[in-house]
Amino acid sequence: MIVFTDGLDTSSELRPEQVSAMASAIDVPVYVMTVLSAVERESGSQSERAETPLRALSRATGGDLFETSAPAHESVAARQIVDELRHQYVLAFAASSASGWHALTVRTSNRNLTVRARTGYTAGGHVGSL
Repeated sequence: MIVFTDGLDTSSELRPEQVSAMASAIDVPVYVMTVLSAVERESGSQSERAETPLRALSRATGGDLFETSAPAHESVAARQIVDELRHQYVLAFAASSASGWHALTVRTSNRNLTVRARTGYTAGGHVGSL
């Protein structure tokens, strides 16, 4: 899923953690692209508001946050997203039978590689619908 936003939360009904849990439950990486004006990007004021919850949301699901302020930035971000989606792997593991949140950590032996993976999963119970 790719979300385009100005980064300002004016009417959310769910907290970022709830959205993250729902996206993780259906195994959907969320890529967020904040579209800022050049002035907003340089001032950092909007970037600071958008970065923390949106970056946490995207990374928890295996995606990432891209801040853009020009069509060229958006094009680079879109190419990076497509490149990442083309180089995905599927890892299988035995899920815990205990209910609740279970953290996951994925590492490689090559420290030069970047791993994007969801941060965990919820076992038992119903997370909700999108």
